[in-house]
Amino acid sequence: MNNSNIMNKLILFIATIVSLTSLYFSFNLHYILTYNDAASHLNIARRMVDSLTPGVAQIGTVWLPLPHLLMLPFAMNDFLWHTGLAGSIVSIIAFIAGVSFLYKLLYILTENIWGSVIGTLIFALNPNLLYMQTTPMTETLLITAIVISIYYLAKFSKTYDINDLILCSAFVSAATLIRYDGWFLFACLSILLPIWLSVVRGRRRAESSFILFVASGGFGIYLWFLWNYFIFGDALYFITGPYSAAAQQKVLQQVGQLPTQHNIYLAGLYYIWAVINNNGMLLTIAGFIGICIVPFILRKKSQLLVLFAIISPIIFNIIALFLGQSAMNVPQAPTNPGMFNIRYGMMALPAIAVVLGIVASNKYARIIVLFLLIAQSYLFVIQGVPVTLADGLHGLQETYYTIEASKWLAEHYKGGLILTSLASHDAFVARAGIPMKNYIHEGTRNHWTDALREPSKSVQYIAVLSYPPDSVYRILYNNPDFLENYEIIHTYKKFDIYEKK
Repeated sequence: MNNSNIMNKLILFIATIVSLTSLYFSFNLHYILTYNDAASHLNIARRMVDSLTPGVAQIGTVWLPLPHLLMLPFAMNDFLWHTGLAGSIVSIIAFIAGVSFLYKLLYILTENIWGSVIGTLIFALNPNLLYMQTTPMTETLLITAIVISIYYLAKFSKTYDINDLILCSAFVSAATLIRYDGWFLFACLSILLPIWLSVVRGRRRAESSFILFVASGGFGIYLWFLWNYFIFGDALYFITGPYSAAAQQKVLQQVGQLPTQHNIYLAGLYYIWAVINNNGMLLTIAGFIGICIVPFILRKKSQLLVLFAIISPIIFNIIALFLGQSAMNVPQAPTNPGMFNIRYGMMALPAIAVVLGIVASNKYARIIVLFLLIAQSYLFVIQGVPVTLADGLHGLQETYYTIEASKWLAEHYKGGLILTSLASHDAFVARAGIPMKNYIHEGTRNHWTDALREPSKSVQYIAVLSYPPDSVYRILYNNPDFLENYEIIHTYKKFDIYEKK
């Protein structure tokens, strides 16, 4: 066993220790479900087996399906679902795998153990990633899929082994089923890979490799189009539907929450600040300098393709902010500063870790990079709460009613069906711990439409937000059947629970 393999095993051990230690604190401090989206991911997995209308159609169309399919075996357990650990398990496994493959990627690029170790530590010790990998959020899983796909891309650029290209394509396809950042990676490689191969291997090899990559790397995208067509009758339903990201962005635009839309300066500025907040000022500056100098110190110019692939999430997020397809706020915003989706800046972490690992393969630069890592780690300790956790806690304060209401309902629930909007109150449902087959929500099809028309026929409880009104309250507040047959039994900050008289 060579020294690199021994070091990789040590890296795996360290990653496992820091991962489980982070989970211990996150679980005991009740931080696993600070993000409402975390509860949504859990509920999607859970309702495939626990619903009035169970089945894979419960995957829906709002989010891509792979994270929920991976959570499904764990979400079937009541304790793991209720606590959020069903999603934590997936994220933790992804984190440990991501750390291992990042080290292997760096070693392929540098053939230097110390540069690979330092770059991997920059990645594995980032407190924002360490927090996120304890949650059911999808960022950790996406980062790992991207890192593994780029690892096999780096191997392919070195060996030209078709098996490495197939594995690269498989993990690109997995990334496209996790978040739409993966679609951008697929698009970039679909353009750059054949151009590079035509130069180094000839046109015929480029064409065959291109066909193989597009067919296998894009397989997840093809499946998603087919899913939307057969389930919702429209291949583009995830773009045009009422719960799509575009529909949500339209609401944000109306209230002035898309300041970066059609403003490339603000799009770049907001994302740079998000990167700094997630990765630290010292490592971010060093990382951007590294991106500028690494092309000149790479061992092989073919590795430029790998470098571009690793920075593609940065480009994607800036474009998404500019087009208004993504929303973000940062504390350093020139107007209306705050925190919203600031975790997107964490997508630059693999690029920072890789370029600084490459730089650290030089014995003179190694000392500087190691000093920056230690100094930034110290600054993170002084800062205290990681910004990704602060973002989650900030959102939790605004929706604290979900915690209060779920506790109350769990203690006073006497049985019967509960009508509520899952699109608005996923966290309320997840925290209450009542089986999802007892809820009528948007995903229960005819039960939903019938209950909104005449709730007293089937519904015992109704949980609504009266201001700003959610979809259930907007429909029911003038409904005679609702007004005659239901009374408020609990209210907290405009979140009301009604019971049938």
